[in-house]
Amino acid sequence: MRTLFKYALCAMAMMAPVALHAACSGADLRPQLSTEARAEIAERTAALPFPEGNHWRATRGDQTITVIGTMHLHDPRMNDIVDRLAPTLASTDLLLVEITAEEEAALLNAVSTDPTIAFITDGPSLIDRVSPKIWAVLAEAAQKRGVPPFMAAKYQPWFLSMTLSIAPCAMADLHAGRVGLDKMIMAKARQADVPIMALETHREMIDLLAADPVDEQVRFLPLAAQMEGTVDDATATTIAAYFEEQHGALLAFSRVFTRDQIDFPPAEFEALFDEMMGTLLDRRNLLWMDRIDARDERSIVIAVGAAHLGGETGVLKQLETRGFTLQRQPF
Repeated sequence: MRTLFKYALCAMAMMAPVALHAACSGADLRPQLSTEARAEIAERTAALPFPEGNHWRATRGDQTITVIGTMHLHDPRMNDIVDRLAPTLASTDLLLVEITAEEEAALLNAVSTDPTIAFITDGPSLIDRVSPKIWAVLAEAAQKRGVPPFMAAKYQPWFLSMTLSIAPCAMADLHAGRVGLDKMIMAKARQADVPIMALETHREMIDLLAADPVDEQVRFLPLAAQMEGTVDDATATTIAAYFEEQHGALLAFSRVFTRDQIDFPPAEFEALFDEMMGTLLDRRNLLWMDRIDARDERSIVIAVGAAHLGGETGVLKQLETRGFTLQRQPF
């Protein structure tokens, strides 16, 4: 359970699932999209500030901030990427990441000592909170990820949704300890004795994820159930878009593809998707930026999920708003 919890939290930074490139056999869904869907994705992407690029340099006066968009789970191509980033990491004064090893340990300890964070400890289980049809899909999906349905039934809805966002084909990597680019970057920084700090505390993450009452969280479970049939293909699509450095288009794809695939009122879906983006991206980005802007080190590296880079509240636009000049760098 601890491993699943850890990677469920990591998965929240990218809305479509991410996984090991070689282990998952899904197909890139983008060539199959309708002309209308492609046009909408292109329009939404064009409206975003900084929709592309996984490596940027921001300068303001004598301060330089290097921004790296990461993917939280493993892909063998990351080995070359982190090697190319090694000189930048070795020469920086500070590495800022979403969660450090210390905060991750504190988070896991908090869940271990307070089961109310991730589990339903009072009232009906999820079996009695969703329709039998939805629960049958969720139970089978949990079983594929090594979670017995009786245990999944006691998960808080946010915890189950995050767990199911990890494709089953990715689990072997997770259990084998093969890590994503963010942790590879942290390992390089530790080798160079570079200080590493978290952009948010474990308590803030808990408060963010578990803030809504269970009945409110349940609204998202039909989305998770209805997308289960395309999880491998969504994984392949995410990986392809990440290495093409198309994080803005990937978020637009996630919205349009999900909306068009599920049996959900479009207006209600749009409201739910916007709410999810506000919780997982916008609010966190703005919190991070207050802390980034308070740092006075001359050289800083920021390594966060690529979904946090683009958009009005994205790290890149927020740096520009604060007077930084940005230049895209080779990734």
